[in-house]
Amino acid sequence: MKNDYVKKKLPAFVALILGCSVGFSANAAVTAGDYTASAKGLESDVKVTVSIDQTGTIKNVVADASGETPELGGVAAPQVAKSIVDTQSLDVDGMTGATETSDAVKTAAKEALLKAGADIGKYTGGSVKTAAAPVADEEKTVDVVVMGGGTSGTVAALAAEEKGAKVLVVEKSAVVGGSGNMASGFFAVGSSLQKSLGMKYTPQDLTHRLLEYNHYLSDGPLTKAIVYKSGSTADWMAKHGVKFEIKAAAKNTNQLQQAHMDDPIKADIYHHYLDTNAAYKSLYASFQQAGGELIKNTAVKSLIQEKDGRVTGLIAQKADGGKLIVHAKAVIIASGGFGGNEKLVREVMNTPNIHILAWPNQGEGLRMAWDAGGAEWSFHSALIHACKLVGISSSSTADKGNAENDNPLIWLLKSPLLWVDANGERFGDEGLVYDSAYWANVSYSAGGKYYIILDSQTLNAYTNKSFPFPLSGAGPANPPKGGDFVALADAAVDGGKSKNIFKGQTLEALAKNMGVEAGQLEKTVARYNDLVKAKSDPDFGKKPGYLVYPVSSGPYYAFETQVVSLSSIGGIRVNAKLQVTDINAKPVPGLYAIGNVAAGFYSGPSYPPYEGLANGFALNSGRIAGESAAETIAASH
Repeated sequence: MKNDYVKKKLPAFVALILGCSVGFSANAAVTAGDYTASAKGLESDVKVTVSIDQTGTIKNVVADASGETPELGGVAAPQVAKSIVDTQSLDVDGMTGATETSDAVKTAAKEALLKAGADIGKYTGGSVKTAAAPVADEEKTVDVVVMGGGTSGTVAALAAEEKGAKVLVVEKSAVVGGSGNMASGFFAVGSSLQKSLGMKYTPQDLTHRLLEYNHYLSDGPLTKAIVYKSGSTADWMAKHGVKFEIKAAAKNTNQLQQAHMDDPIKADIYHHYLDTNAAYKSLYASFQQAGGELIKNTAVKSLIQEKDGRVTGLIAQKADGGKLIVHAKAVIIASGGFGGNEKLVREVMNTPNIHILAWPNQGEGLRMAWDAGGAEWSFHSALIHACKLVGISSSSTADKGNAENDNPLIWLLKSPLLWVDANGERFGDEGLVYDSAYWANVSYSAGGKYYIILDSQTLNAYTNKSFPFPLSGAGPANPPKGGDFVALADAAVDGGKSKNIFKGQTLEALAKNMGVEAGQLEKTVARYNDLVKAKSDPDFGKKPGYLVYPVSSGPYYAFETQVVSLSSIGGIRVNAKLQVTDINAKPVPGLYAIGNVAAGFYSGPSYPPYEGLANGFALNSGRIAGESAAETIAASH
């Protein structure tokens, strides 16, 4: 185990401290009034209006984050705005899981204060003292406590409650569902929906396929347990009001991964939510109706462990600074891995070239399980999925699951055009763009980033919508409208100011602007043009139908892309019941781990090319752990 290493890498969370409003001494330069400014959030510009009086006292802050994710940024913006008023300071904590939106509110508020003529130093640097509100510790006793209210935690809590356990969920953010709020579906084999559509896939089929894909490095009993549970879990979710379809059967092909059409099981196992947010609201409604309890804005800090090694509860910090002590017969860690810890993800993946989505999961659950005696297992993995263009601003109409945008240039990203690595060399079959997992894998093999190389004639073809292949259904959503692609590309180059999108009248000039060796790029392009002419790719096996556009008519363009990490996968060794185990497979009594913290379903950074595995693993691992914990507790009475 590497507890000391990880303790250094995983910063502890700081709880949100709400103070009392305080006044300022005279701030002579201030002109009283309402001032508005905007700053870039995760998906949109966040507009903030600050009301200030002549003394420099902030009377009100209104944050408009209507373009942000409602369940995260939409909650964070008013929370941060209120904190600024309460503390009369810009040095307030943002909301966990909504860092970009929180920072945007603070940045825009600062700009608004500057417009008013305020001395920003009065609102930063800790010069403002807030009155400390008295806080009280709280103590609870339950059967099962779940650390985290994301996808796996939601299901674990409901499953345990249904089995008769008294359950408490402790969630550090202001919202539940976690990254599940961004997911569009999950895998299942043998569901009633599949059977009604005449699909005859079996759990044996998928179990054997996954074990073989993972070179038998994944855990056999765990893989079997997850896959065999999946059909009944889909039916169970439907019973709780979750609505879904199988996109292929529903002829909803807008985002089907075309690479899977020759092997339908890869897509047919995907159960697509009709409304993701409604799905988690339904599950939590069932949980609370059954008597379950949820506490939000409360960050777990440590586990309670007896001398004999049994885990018997946890200690958390509430939003008001008070301590929450929970005594329980079983603790289920559903903290979501370390996918939001940018520094650690880049370290374990050995590259800075990864676009990391801003989830709240920092890895605290991993550390706690390891400290309790659980084994570190398959830790060095991120859930890499598809790629994104770098240097293209985002939009609220994007596909939220991949943090992309509606700029028509995305069509280039989603096409099998020429790809080169940072040295200007072609490195793989660009047709892998039609599979989210393989696309990410080949990009990761090139160091996590690559460049799309094309010329003005190709851009004109996109302007005219005359390209003969489909846009990929993998990765971010395809913008519905096109445009003048030469004008769009030139705007993205921004007169040579862009650090990620480049132009050159010649290949030599393009290479210079990219920072690659001109001879290598020219050699790569010449070879690729020969392949296009021959309609054959003996180098990497690209299909003839994708060998369409030579790169032969300047000006030339290069668009940088970066692999996307949706989260981390693995870290804690578990068994088929999702009990945390030591390196010898001996369970740590009373402790379970589920979702992205649990290891054994994957074998490394290579995510299997089957749709909905990550969310399906979260759902099924949660359900198995919740039922197992409740049944074990009941049997001990």
